[in-house]
Amino acid sequence: MRATLLLTLLLSFPGYAFDAILSGSASVDYRFISGLNPQQNPSPLGIAGLTFEVAQKVVAEVGHGVSFTVKACGGCHGLEVDQGFGEVRLKRFFNVRVGRLNVPFGEFTLRHDPANFTTPSKPLPYAMGDMLEYGRVGFNLGIVPGPYVDNGVEAFGSFSLSATAQLDYAVYVVKGLAGDNDLDFARSRSYVDNNKSPAFGARVVLTGDDWAVGGSVSAGAYDPKDALWYVMGGLEFYARVGRFVVRAEVLARRTDLDPAAEGYAFTLIDSWFLKAGWYAQVDWSPRPELTFIVRSDGLHRLGMPLPFTDLSQSAGVQRQTAAMMVRTHEHLAVKLDYELWTFVGAPFQTRHVARLGLVVGY
Repeated sequence: MRATLLLTLLLSFPGYAFDAILSGSASVDYRFISGLNPQQNPSPLGIAGLTFEVAQKVVAEVGHGVSFTVKACGGCHGLEVDQGFGEVRLKRFFNVRVGRLNVPFGEFTLRHDPANFTTPSKPLPYAMGDMLEYGRVGFNLGIVPGPYVDNGVEAFGSFSLSATAQLDYAVYVVKGLAGDNDLDFARSRSYVDNNKSPAFGARVVLTGDDWAVGGSVSAGAYDPKDALWYVMGGLEFYARVGRFVVRAEVLARRTDLDPAAEGYAFTLIDSWFLKAGWYAQVDWSPRPELTFIVRSDGLHRLGMPLPFTDLSQSAGVQRQTAAMMVRTHEHLAVKLDYELWTFVGAPFQTRHVARLGLVVGY
C-alpha cells in the first residue's frame, strides 16, 4: 500500500512520464536418463524427468532515470520474486539498484532465463534442478545458484576506454547465501537473513566489439552464528568469430565446515572444502534459425566430505554435451541435446541423458 501511494505521488510530479515494458518466457523439457533413477530434483509437475519454468517481467520507466523492475518466476524452486528493485541512473559511470536483485556474479547470471541460452540445461557450476546426484550425499548442487537472487543494494556503471572498448563494473552488499555446514540454495532464497553479517561482492568486465573478459568475487558468513564463511570467485570469457560464439567460465568456492558436526568419515583436520567448476561452450549458427552447440563442463570437490555422505575427499563430475536449437518462430525455440555424465571419487554410475525442450519468449 505504501509503495503504491509513493509511486502515485511520484507520477503526479511534472516531468515524469510512465512507460511499462513487458517480457516473459515459458519453458518445458523432458529428460530421459539411462539406468536406475538417480537422485534428482523432484519435478513440480509430478512427472519424473519433466521440468518447467515460467517467468514474467515488468519494467516501469518513471522518468529522470528512475525505473522499477518486478519479475516473478516459477519452476523447480517454486513460485518466487526473481527481481523486485528500484533503479536510479545518475551517470553512465554510477547508478544504483535497491531491492531484490539478480546478484551480478559471472557471465551466465545475465542470461539465466531459458529464453536467453541455447542449451536445454544450465552449466554445472550454476546447476540446481539440472544436477544429477544433487543431494547432500552427492555434490549438493553447483557453486553459485542460477539465478542468484538476493536482497541488497548494487552500484554499477561503465567507463569508456576507447572507441571500441569499455570497462563495466558492479559492486554490491546483499543478505548472502545461507546454510548449515554447507550452502543450501533453497534456504538462501529466504527473504529473512539467517545471521547478522551481510555478504559483499563485485564483478568487473572489459568489453570490446566482439569479445569480453571479466571476473567476479563474493564472500560472506552463511550460518546462523556468523562463524562459517564462504569465499567464491570466477573468471569469464566471451568471443564472437563470424558465425561462432565461444563462452567459458571457471568458478571456485571455499566453504567452511562446522568442526562440531558429527558423522565425518575421517578426522577433521582442515575445516573447509573447495569446490571448483567450469564450462566451455561453442555455438555455431549456420543459419539464423539454427544453432549447433558443443559444451564441456564439470565440478570437482576437494576436502572432507559432509557427514554421512558417499563422496571421497577428491570427487568430481564431468559432462559432455552436444545440442541443437531450432527457432521455428521468433518467439518459439526447440532444444535437443545428448549428455554424457561421468563421475570420479563417487559411487555413481555413468549416465546417458537425452533432453527435449520447448521455449517460448517475448
